[in-house]
Amino acid sequence: MQLPVPLRDTTRPLDTALTDARTGRRSGILRVTGEPGGDIRFADGRIVTVNTCGAPGFDVLDREEQPLGAARARLLRMTATVDGLFAIAAGWIDRCYWIDADPEVFAGADPGYESEWLLSETARRLSALAAAGFSPHRNLLALTEFGRSRRDEDDTTAILRLVDGTRSCRDLAFLLGRPLYPVTVEVARLLACHQLTIPARPAADRSPGTADTGMVDPALPRRRRGASGINDTLRPRPPQAAPPSAIAVDVPDSSPRRRTERIP
Repeated sequence: MQLPVPLRDTTRPLDTALTDARTGRRSGILRVTGEPGGDIRFADGRIVTVNTCGAPGFDVLDREEQPLGAARARLLRMTATVDGLFAIAAGWIDRCYWIDADPEVFAGADPGYESEWLLSETARRLSALAAAGFSPHRNLLALTEFGRSRRDEDDTTAILRLVDGTRSCRDLAFLLGRPLYPVTVEVARLLACHQLTIPARPAADRSPGTADTGMVDPALPRRRRGASGINDTLRPRPPQAAPPSAIAVDVPDSSPRRRTERIP
C-alpha cells in the first residue's frame, strides 16, 4: 500500500532499515530512536518481536488467568508485534541503528514475520487514520457534554469512563490492556460522534516549538514532552536527539523536518 508523501518521508528510515534487514537476512536488534521509538528484534531477516513504550506488549495483552495455548499465544504475539510497529511508525522517527547481540540469543527463536507484510499492514493502518488529524501519543482527550451524558450508560464504551483530560490513546491502551491501533480507531469514532474532544492547552503551558502535551499516569512508561504523531495534519518539529555514542549508524534520517503549528 502506498502512503501519502508526508507519511512516506517520515517513515522512510524505518522502511529502509527493515528492507535491508530482510534482504541481508540479519539477526540482531534494530533500535529506533524518536518518540516513542523501540527495539525490533530480527532472526534471519524476519521480525520476531517489537518492544516499545508506545503500545502494550505481549505481557500486557495477556490477561488470561489460565495458561495460554500455543495458538492463542502466537496470535497475541503477532498482535503485539504488528501493533508495536504501528506505534513506532505513528510517532516520529529520528534514526535506526543496530545493537550488537550474541548470535546464540537468536538461535531457535520464533520464526517471526516477514518485514514486507508488517510494513504493508503498518502502511494500511497509518493510511486509515491519516485523515483523523490527531496523534495517538501526543494529543490528550477530554469528554464533551454529550460524552459526559453518555459515560454512565450501560452500553457505553470503557474509553469514555477512562478519559479525564490527562490521557492519550496510548495511555488508554495500557489501562485497557488493548492494542493501540483499535483503541485509536475507537477514539477517532468518538471524536467524529462529538463524544470526545482534543482540548487546546494555553500557550503559556507549552515549550517553544512544541504542541499540546499533558500528564501521564505514573504507572505508565514515561515519555518526553513534545512527542509528535504521524496522524497530525501539520507536524511540529521533533526534538533533536544526539546520535548514540560508539555505535555505528546504519540508516541515517534524511527526511525533511517541518516546523508547523497544530490547528486546534
